[in-house]
Amino acid sequence: MTITIKRKTTWQGSGSNIQIKINGTKTASIANNQHLEVDLPHDTANLKVSQGGIKSNEIEVKSGDIVEIISTGWFRLSFPLFVAIMILTIFIPGLYRLIAILTLSSLLVISLFIINGFHLNVIPKKE
Repeated sequence: MTITIKRKTTWQGSGSNIQIKINGTKTASIANNQHLEVDLPHDTANLKVSQGGIKSNEIEVKSGDIVEIISTGWFRLSFPLFVAIMILTIFIPGLYRLIAILTLSSLLVISLFIINGFHLNVIPKKE
């Protein structure tokens, strides 16, 4: 009773592994562009992944499924947004610049912990 997990995330976050949780218990970790077979405790289980607090949706998987981990649009957009914040705050004078950078950057980071950064989906089997 195993499932195959494929990680196809962008370069963001590729420096560390994603933690795989089955039924709420950490069971394995997976590097970028890696395929991994994971044993299931039963025929079906709940699967969720996280990386440094950034999480995914939770799906139910069954033995033989192939699951793909991809980055969400929000996660891919977070780095360009951070660069835009840095560029746009150049035009704000003095201490207000620091306040704007800290506030906007904090909101961006907090949003990454609230909004799912990864999406799990089961790849349909070819018949």
